[in-house]
Amino acid sequence: MVLDSALAERLSAGPHVSRDAARHWPGFSEGTRSVDGVIAAWIGTHNALNSYGDDHRQLRAPIAAALTRRRVEVMAPVIESIVQDVLDGLDGLGAREDIDLVQSYALPIPHEVITRLLGVPAQHLPQFSAAAAGLFDTAASAEAIARSMGAVLALLDQLVASAREHPEDNLIGDLVRAADASESPLSDAELRDQLMLVIIAGTETTVHAIGTLLVHLLSHPDQHALVTSGQISMEAALAESLRLKPPIAAIPLRFAVRRFKDSRSGEQFGEGEPILIHLAAAGLDPERYTDPERFDVQRADGSRSLAFGYGPHVCPGAALATREVVIAVTRFLERYPDTRLAVAPEHLPEPSSFISNGYLSIPVQLA
Repeated sequence: MVLDSALAERLSAGPHVSRDAARHWPGFSEGTRSVDGVIAAWIGTHNALNSYGDDHRQLRAPIAAALTRRRVEVMAPVIESIVQDVLDGLDGLGAREDIDLVQSYALPIPHEVITRLLGVPAQHLPQFSAAAAGLFDTAASAEAIARSMGAVLALLDQLVASAREHPEDNLIGDLVRAADASESPLSDAELRDQLMLVIIAGTETTVHAIGTLLVHLLSHPDQHALVTSGQISMEAALAESLRLKPPIAAIPLRFAVRRFKDSRSGEQFGEGEPILIHLAAAGLDPERYTDPERFDVQRADGSRSLAFGYGPHVCPGAALATREVVIAVTRFLERYPDTRLAVAPEHLPEPSSFISNGYLSIPVQLA
């Protein structure tokens, strides 16, 4: 497990480490290595996350092309409209003593973005989200995770079949057209794995990013004031929130492509050795950040983190996620500037997971 931020960056950016278990974890593809549960769920798909070299570049290209900054700018008014609709829905809940910001605000926004911009039918999302949540529960049994994966794949198979038959002008349609136009066209199973990555990344992580940034600002009035007064941008506050508590703590697994030694740290890695880069720990590295567990939107040493990845696997949806979170949190604080957390942040329930990193519920009192 890698906790050092500098080493994590070098391993993420260099050619010596791969996420492709089929190619670089001896015995996995042959079936001689017994792997089940959460590890099997996260390394057993073939998509832009779990690929290496030319294969990774080919799988990543259509996702990156569909999520350019220019296209995100075009999406921004749609996101604004979605956020305003969800805020209007909160107005009717104001008389209640406590409101859960996760279920009432942070969750509906990414779901609607996924529906309207990516093209996932609205009727599939609740069932898909419930099944996908099981893939993050690292305390669950292997049998439970296998059931969750089966449910996710069955829904995605339906989505792929529909998109193949009637590709529309949305992200899914773009991926289908790119998959078919590629020098090595993707099979239905490979396209399904690509869609699983895009949809899960666009929901689970964004929900936690919205909720966590709200918790950080609501529990730090001085930092809240700096942001809402315009002295510090919401983008800077988000960067600090992502450093302190990224939506994904760690994603299994990476593997050493060959035996090598990191010259700066002296760490040695054997060929095929599994490596877990701990993104959340890297963001708290005292060698890089002064007083790393303090939320400080004016951090002198910067808030750059590994929350969106690093190197070839940096998240192609980072611009969309950033815009979505910034709009959601900015508009919420404008509408409800005096909102208070109903419980202290340390008492908020968190996922039973070493992957997912956020809050299961965030009770607040709207003022």
